[in-house]
Amino acid sequence: MSVWHELDELLGLDDDEYDRLDLFQEADELIGQLRTADVPALLALWQTRSLCWQQRFTQASTNIDGAVLRALLAGLLQIRETTHGVFELMSRLPATADHSPLSDALLAYAEQAWHAQGPASHRQIQISCWSCGLSGRLLKRLGLSSWKDAGL
Repeated sequence: MSVWHELDELLGLDDDEYDRLDLFQEADELIGQLRTADVPALLALWQTRSLCWQQRFTQASTNIDGAVLRALLAGLLQIRETTHGVFELMSRLPATADHSPLSDALLAYAEQAWHAQGPASHRQIQISCWSCGLSGRLLKRLGLSSWKDAGL
């Protein structure tokens, strides 16, 4: 069985079994074994799985390979209906942002979400951008001089 098949089964278990067996660490280990070749299949799963499955994935992704993470984020940005995952996975990126197309796409996504989702989500967006070094660049895009100006 492939890693992503095993991961899919594990993340899809009912809450009682997943929590009772404390499968978070096993999920983290499986996520750490994913390779960039697995990302297309993972993205296909992402679109058909529940929010609970997606949350378990993002919570257990502490050992995700950097190339897999960047490919997954790039893919999630292409899925119009994505409501979970991008901001949660941004915290797994290195703390210093680069000037890559992915960073630019994440900034555009954050800016769009900032305006579309309203004040209730501003803190999450700010923290996600801060964790991967995009905070200052987002401030500039928003035309703000500080997070205090944004009400945070």
